[in-house]
Amino acid sequence: MNLLTVKDEPEVFKGKSVLLRVDYNVVKGGKIGDTYRIDRTLPTVEFLLNAGTKRVVIASHSGRPKGRERSLSLKPVVKYLKKKLGEDVGFVEDVLEGDPPEGPRVVLLENLRFWEGEKEDDPEFARALSRFGEEYVNDAFGVSHRRNASVHAIAQYYGKRYAGLLMAEEVDALTNVRDNPERPFYVLFGGAKVEDKIPVLEALVEKADRLLIGGAMAYTFLKVKGHSVGSSIVDEGHLSWAKEFLEKNGDKVVLPKDHVCATAPAKECGKGYEVRDVEGEDIPEGFIGYDIGWETVKSYREELKKAEMVFWNGPLGYYECEDFECGTKLLAIFLSAFKEDGKKVVVGGGDTVAAISRFHIPYEDYHFVSTGGGAALEFLAGESLPGIEIITKKEG
Repeated sequence: MNLLTVKDEPEVFKGKSVLLRVDYNVVKGGKIGDTYRIDRTLPTVEFLLNAGTKRVVIASHSGRPKGRERSLSLKPVVKYLKKKLGEDVGFVEDVLEGDPPEGPRVVLLENLRFWEGEKEDDPEFARALSRFGEEYVNDAFGVSHRRNASVHAIAQYYGKRYAGLLMAEEVDALTNVRDNPERPFYVLFGGAKVEDKIPVLEALVEKADRLLIGGAMAYTFLKVKGHSVGSSIVDEGHLSWAKEFLEKNGDKVVLPKDHVCATAPAKECGKGYEVRDVEGEDIPEGFIGYDIGWETVKSYREELKKAEMVFWNGPLGYYECEDFECGTKLLAIFLSAFKEDGKKVVVGGGDTVAAISRFHIPYEDYHFVSTGGGAALEFLAGESLPGIEIITKKEG
């Protein structure tokens, strides 16, 4: 996309303060969960420091707070940044009234969503943020599909808007998947809702040699094929779309051939339900599908072996419970070995990344692991992302 990156004009940042938008949506209950999104931005922070910036002011959101929720404060990130950067890190609690403390070259702002102006894409809130940086860098791919003040309205206060190193990597990797995938190209989709993935399903099925579906969304497709799905989750509002999609692309779509089920909603792992392995596509009445079965795992592995590139989005089952983690876990491990054979596996989606983390699989075992969930899907569907559109493009 020819984005102007920090590497293109490093001399611009010397002696200046830089407002760096990142995606540190990792704090919950007052603690940092997975640090992957933070770690992926550190090369950009270090690059700017090495370019001689006066100060790097880091801005992010976390969660969906209603006002100031202490449990979603970004303050816990300060200690982590200090450790990773070997730098003192300042903190600004009030982005409207506070100023960066003198001394630290790195400063973190409080959770931007504590202020309504961020979500409302308010130009005045963006103006207040702009006082923290003479230059602006967007390294927050994961939130660039949102019209938030810090990734959209902010543009009017800067002559040039730069992409960070992570943003450039995200765009390059996902552009390759979307526009020029290596073939055979296979897509593995899981997750719950069909509705959320209609645009990307329609876009990628045109490029894919095979589309493998698991997770709760599989039951919608199985139902329109005439199979019994018991009490499993079905997207009733999109059955007609699913039927039309299969009629048009049925030769490419692969669905589960067996299931791991439970007798009741598995709200508390290991309690209040009976687990049953169900052979065949049909799920008995009174049972809920929670994972793909062993025969499906084997058949999906045989399919995926044929691929040179795989895009994977969404867990194949309710992986948070040991009773229903096997499908996701076994395929995650299987795909992690592709890199050794020169094959590319691109992973996208917050739940997918969380599953990899839960199974202690190193992210670097895959060709690329995106920090974006909704942003990655919208990008692959060919939609315009506001936070990317505002980045200055290279001339020529």
